[in-house]
Amino acid sequence: MQLSKELIGRKLKSYTITVEKGKIREFCMAIGEKNPIFFDEDEARKAGYEGIPIPPTFQTTFQFWGYPEIFEDMRSMGIDTDRLLHMKEEYTYLRPIYANMTIKAEGEVVDVKTGKMEIVTFRTTYKNENDEPCIIAEMGIILRPKES
Repeated sequence: MQLSKELIGRKLKSYTITVEKGKIREFCMAIGEKNPIFFDEDEARKAGYEGIPIPPTFQTTFQFWGYPEIFEDMRSMGIDTDRLLHMKEEYTYLRPIYANMTIKAEGEVVDVKTGKMEIVTFRTTYKNENDEPCIIAEMGIILRPKES
């Protein structure tokens, strides 16, 4: 089954997630980040932050922890996840996100390209408790051609 451009505009399940200081620490340890602003609140405040900020790309973990059903939802759209390859992630940072904030994520399909390979782009907006956008993330996936 070929994907349809009618998927454009389709909303994904929204979810909320509370940013845990321990998860920021684990993420930094995993990527080798040693900047003390990500570990110590006093150091973060000295650097001008309101609290411990999340490091770049940390928001990707929100989807894994807050939206584990994403692959089921993709399949319900007709996306064959067995042929899925991750193509890109692109982030627009608008406001800092700090430990202990509760973030709401709202996603949708923003583009579908069809042909020999199919490409789907999702956009997720992460908002703070005041409903202000903090990060806009775009994720592109490619569906490999079916083997004949």
